[in-house]
Amino acid sequence: MKRLVTLLIVAMVSVAVFSYTFYVVSHGGPADPFWGVVMKGVKDAAAKFGVDAVYLGPEKFSLKEFIDLVNSAIVKRPDGLVVTITNPVALDEPLRKAIEMGIPVVAINVPDDRSADEKIPYLCYVGMNEYLAGVYAARRMLQEFTPKRAVVAIHEPGHVGLEARAKGIADVLAEKKIPVEKLDITTDPTKALTLLKSYLTKYPDTNAIFTLGPLGAHPAIQLVEEENLVGKVKIGAIDLTTKITDAIKRGVVVFTIDQQQYLQGYLPIVFLYLYKEFGLIPHEDVLTGPSIVDKSNVEIVEKTVQLGYR
Repeated sequence: MKRLVTLLIVAMVSVAVFSYTFYVVSHGGPADPFWGVVMKGVKDAAAKFGVDAVYLGPEKFSLKEFIDLVNSAIVKRPDGLVVTITNPVALDEPLRKAIEMGIPVVAINVPDDRSADEKIPYLCYVGMNEYLAGVYAARRMLQEFTPKRAVVAIHEPGHVGLEARAKGIADVLAEKKIPVEKLDITTDPTKALTLLKSYLTKYPDTNAIFTLGPLGAHPAIQLVEEENLVGKVKIGAIDLTTKITDAIKRGVVVFTIDQQQYLQGYLPIVFLYLYKEFGLIPHEDVLTGPSIVDKSNVEIVEKTVQLGYR
């Protein structure tokens, strides 16, 4: 009996020594299919390394709610914190406070792109180069054809990552003197469909739609199909869902930009575990994208989308 009690105590001590609690706080929640894949990455890594990972994110984008969730995570004094730097100015004070408290911070999905003397001193960033994603998207569309007019559907205006994508698209198209405009479509798919339809009615020469995530791509696909505009209005997307890959195969969407968001959930948990255990951490940016998915490689990519890894 004494031996059994001793073994139980040793086991409990071992669990306590090697068990950590990491909080992952993002500006997106389960309503956006993109974040479901990130959450899978978090869950898989936590199970693999035997840590507790708590994921927090608002149902719909709300900067106030997002900041509140970050603050609530910091109050818990976790062993590590993973955060999307959606608004560097708003996050500056709480994250610096967390770092001063000894909480290691890893940024995902959206980095702090301010100058070195201004940016939040997190350990590293895991994600895509957002501006480059926009540049890649515009260049790929130009390989297809030269649009008369383009619209960039942005579902979360003010989100620095989405704004950077939009800027990358606009900068490339501006070089070709192609008119391009940002359109706030909101995060409501029904409203997005109505707003995009109204825009095309107002500007009938628009023959290219760029979307910055599934919340824009799905309504755009619906619009082009319902209005018999397939081939007449070309869609360039960012991020992956089964609906988007299916649309690529059918020629409704020309391409999408993949940022391998599963890695944005998985790798930070691995990095924080290694940091807590051995003091090991990558430095600067660990880029997970951008890469182009079109008809040439969609079959291969589609399999991993269906499995929940993209």
